[in-house]
Amino acid sequence: MSTTVVASANILYKLPAREARTALTQVLAHDPDLVGVQEWYVSRLRLLREFGDVKVVPSLGTGLLPRPAAPAYHWVSAVAGGNVVGARADRFDPVSARVVFLSRIGRSDRPDRFLRTEPPRVVTIGVYRDRHADRTVAMMSYHLAPGVEHGARYIPERPLLRARHEAEIARLERLVAEHQQAGHVVYAVGDSNFDSLRLAGLTSAWEGREHRPGTIGAGTRKLDDVHGPGPASRVTLLTTPSDHKAVVATRTD
Repeated sequence: MSTTVVASANILYKLPAREARTALTQVLAHDPDLVGVQEWYVSRLRLLREFGDVKVVPSLGTGLLPRPAAPAYHWVSAVAGGNVVGARADRFDPVSARVVFLSRIGRSDRPDRFLRTEPPRVVTIGVYRDRHADRTVAMMSYHLAPGVEHGARYIPERPLLRARHEAEIARLERLVAEHQQAGHVVYAVGDSNFDSLRLAGLTSAWEGREHRPGTIGAGTRKLDDVHGPGPASRVTLLTTPSDHKAVVATRTD
């Protein structure tokens, strides 16, 4: 039996560096074994290095950024997309890292989008070997297309966004299945931009907690989740300087 604490945090890209550091520090204070962060773009790479070594994917000549003397986490950061994964350096050894497109640049039916286009969406994937258990773990961080949902339903007037969002989910679920078939224990965390989204092959941290407070606003709207193998035994919400609450979920694998 192995207990794994996994966290997901959408840390708003508009936050000044000091507040972004505070948000990440608040999450890491809960000692998660695995971490997924969204909206953490390359402008924050130096800040991320304060908390461990960083592998940038694709490298673009950066390779593995110099590590601190005693790195707390092994991080994988996407050049584009803002998704980051991390694993505790005292428990996990890095095996591989990749970034996969869930969608490309495409047309949008959101009137506020520049030139009516949607940016691409990616998932960042780090595979780690667990020194506490005989297993490898695939950690995925995603951030799906926004503006597609209201009241846990697709907005009828936005068929292009619905098709895009559904395609992103399908691609993410295929990646989950591929990594499970390869023998990895899979965690997929992030901001789905869809209330209470479920992913095939994994269990939402909100399973059985549907009426608990949500991750954005004052209601029960849950855009952020920690999907993993089986139900979570404990789920904690963290209020940080960001506009989303972070989620910390504990599972016994």
